[in-house]
Amino acid sequence: MGNAIMRLKISIAFMLCFMAPMAVAEHEYIASVLEIPEINRGYVTLNYSYFSESLDVFGYASKLNSTFKPKEASSVYGGFGFKPMDSLLVSYQREQSNASTVRDREPFEVTSDVEGDSLLVHWQIKDVLDFSTQLQFGYTARNQAELDIACYEYSGLVVGSCEGADLSFIDPATGLTGPAVSSSAKETRWLLGVFLKKDINERFSLSHRLRFTSSDVEIETSSLFLDLDDPFLLGLKFNGETLGSTISTLKATFPQEQPWTERVLRYDLGLKYELTEKVFVSGSFGYLTVSRSGFERYDGVPEYESNILLNGAIWYNPGGGLAVYARAELTKNYLLGMDAMLYNQRTAKFFEHPYAQLTAGLFYAF
Repeated sequence: MGNAIMRLKISIAFMLCFMAPMAVAEHEYIASVLEIPEINRGYVTLNYSYFSESLDVFGYASKLNSTFKPKEASSVYGGFGFKPMDSLLVSYQREQSNASTVRDREPFEVTSDVEGDSLLVHWQIKDVLDFSTQLQFGYTARNQAELDIACYEYSGLVVGSCEGADLSFIDPATGLTGPAVSSSAKETRWLLGVFLKKDINERFSLSHRLRFTSSDVEIETSSLFLDLDDPFLLGLKFNGETLGSTISTLKATFPQEQPWTERVLRYDLGLKYELTEKVFVSGSFGYLTVSRSGFERYDGVPEYESNILLNGAIWYNPGGGLAVYARAELTKNYLLGMDAMLYNQRTAKFFEHPYAQLTAGLFYAF
């Protein structure tokens, strides 16, 4: 039973890896394509990002060594920007994300939600080496709603509050049967960046973007099973090991209780080319490096500290200030360096593989 409970938590930790899906701030992307002078008074935008098994071009789900598989993930970003002065643009973004995973036993499907708010300040300064130069300052706060896994089955053992569970635990505060495990997470992020853009000719422009982000991450995991303190129950033996020893070993494999900080330095080389008066394409190649402080490294757990990113988008302007775009993003190591809440001691090994996602957006400048 001890080994079954241990594998139960490892699989749940993997599942939580997908509960805060796509954290690329779309207003940061827009800022890498458009300059402040191209916006008169402000803008409004709505964007939708999506991942599903049918769009899994790299076979990401099939490469994962887990009973849990990602089913789909989506994020809706709504935002607006305004210019209090010619050289300054302030933008706000609201994020609503949802993700689901599936399994061939309890729990058969689990969904979770993330909400976030972001503020980004763009300040156009004097040109540097004939490059139009923009400084950027940002702040983001994101929260993963508390996720209750009602029941979990492994190797015939069912733990939790579902009908037919082998082990159930009563919450003394409510008198009700508690879930197998509950988890939540939150992140606060600061951003500092510089964006440089140069027109090569009337149709083609080149850009460089360098930014530094610092994210404070906190993950909370609770379980009535883990909170057991009855000496009699803790002394019971299962598979030659006491329940108390199993719980202690299990707790040592969880994401750490103490908050930690993830710092990311990222560079992107971008281009923009006007195909016609109404259509243009944009693309970028990016590289980032990650460092963490206050993060406990476990022996035998892989450590990933860099990622490569490739973006491509097509924009269409039917007239006036309206534009629509579609964008594809490919990453070498999942969302490493892009979503700090996803990376912890138990999920690190799932960042080994490439990943892809699609975004569609509406943009109106006024």
